[in-house]
Amino acid sequence: MIKKIVKIEHSATADDSVQLAWYDLQKPHLSAVTKKGVSFALKQTHLHSGDILVAEDGYKIEVIIEKAQLYIFLFQDAALFAASAYRIGNRHQPIAIRDMKITALDDPAIADIVEALSKDESVCVTKEFGVFHPNVHAPHTH
Repeated sequence: MIKKIVKIEHSATADDSVQLAWYDLQKPHLSAVTKKGVSFALKQTHLHSGDILVAEDGYKIEVIIEKAQLYIFLFQDAALFAASAYRIGNRHQPIAIRDMKITALDDPAIADIVEALSKDESVCVTKEFGVFHPNVHAPHTH
């Protein structure tokens, strides 16, 4: 039987947990299976790591963000930094921007940008496995 999630809490003790990819946290409709094999479904706005999903019967499920392959770009040139952030964002890819540093999910949509930046001596490009924390947690509109 699939449990229907009726609310989200932020400080409760969970009965179970579920690991979700960053993109899953953004879905308007989600169904998944917990570590203990419990199926659930919910309509949501956005989920965050640590959210507690509460089912109709009171069963509580903690949300954990899965680690993903990330590209880390460290820039020496501010103009290239700004242009690269614009180019990646123009591909509708979420990014994290910090002091002269861009973090992006490994995605085929930015493969050409990664290749070009990897050839530029003023940019240090590394790939690592970690939890993605973009600057914005809301969908964009035009």
